[in-house]
Amino acid sequence: MNLFTQIRDVLSTQKRASLTALAKACQTTSEEVEALLCFYEHKGCVRRKNLRLPCGTTCQQCDLSALVVYEWIFANNT
Repeated sequence: MNLFTQIRDVLSTQKRASLTALAKACQTTSEEVEALLCFYEHKGCVRRKNLRLPCGTTCQQCDLSALVVYEWIFANNT
């Protein structure tokens, strides 16, 4: 299955997912997924959301990639 299609299917089903979760679901690297998500974001199908740090501090010891989620916002599965 095409990686574009895999990302679309996972996000349209789950509605939102982290970059790490998408890479794991598609069995590929985060870098590859992020590049394709940029395409979907540019097309208006995906929205990137930064979550707040759970502790409220700015020490940056958390995995910051887990604090960014992508939401599928396009109704038609293009």
